[in-house]
Amino acid sequence: MQKMFTVSRKSILLKGTSIPGAEDRQQKIPGFDQGIFSKRRVVCVGAGGIISQVAPTLARKGVGGITLLDDDVVEASNLNRQRFYIKDIGQNKALALAENLLPECIAETEICSHPFRLEEVIARQIDLTCDVAICGVDNNPARVAASRYFRARGIPVIFTAVNLTGDHGYVFVQGKDGPCIACLFPDIVNDDRYPCPGTPAIADILQAVGSLAVYTVDTLLMDRPRKWNYRRISLADGSQDGSALLPARLHCPIPNHQEK
Repeated sequence: MQKMFTVSRKSILLKGTSIPGAEDRQQKIPGFDQGIFSKRRVVCVGAGGIISQVAPTLARKGVGGITLLDDDVVEASNLNRQRFYIKDIGQNKALALAENLLPECIAETEICSHPFRLEEVIARQIDLTCDVAICGVDNNPARVAASRYFRARGIPVIFTAVNLTGDHGYVFVQGKDGPCIACLFPDIVNDDRYPCPGTPAIADILQAVGSLAVYTVDTLLMDRPRKWNYRRISLADGSQDGSALLPARLHCPIPNHQEK
């Protein structure tokens, strides 16, 4: 598994190695279609906590392609929950995660990595062609940008987040039409805050939310069932778990979706 070529001065493109028979057990899952899955690409907005749970699983399932976007760098405090190691400290997260995903691959998964935040990728007109996007960032401006960009192109987005006490998280699916992230959180459009350095974070809830996000990818690409577009999970109190099929909000602040 070696680097194929440099896409630009900073971005990289890698390719995994196929391991015959590695996908045997998952092909026995009802609705899972390896032929379809291995031809699909997922864009991951962010390369930190949640995407560190999602991207390795996608690679181990043999997805066709993964695109990683992140302008942040690896710090020692990331190592408790993100797919990085001591060798990665000081390196760009998107580039380091791409390299660390190669040993996870069971197929010829193409891993394209851009060391920029989503807004800069859009401004640079970098190709973000994909079948599904996963927004795993911790700030609302990027969530709004993802909602607008992918909705305009008819691409579903999976939004994820966890709370500061490390015991609660959610997954929201913005489909090609219907409700968007602003239908769920109307105030998100005017929220330009970014998290403060040192925000509490732990792997437990990230793994739980990441598993829901990966399953959601399957439901969007293949014939696996899902009867919700919003799912929340609490590690501390099971009575707080829940799911719903939310409708679009009338007069939503983010346009370009059909109100149903």
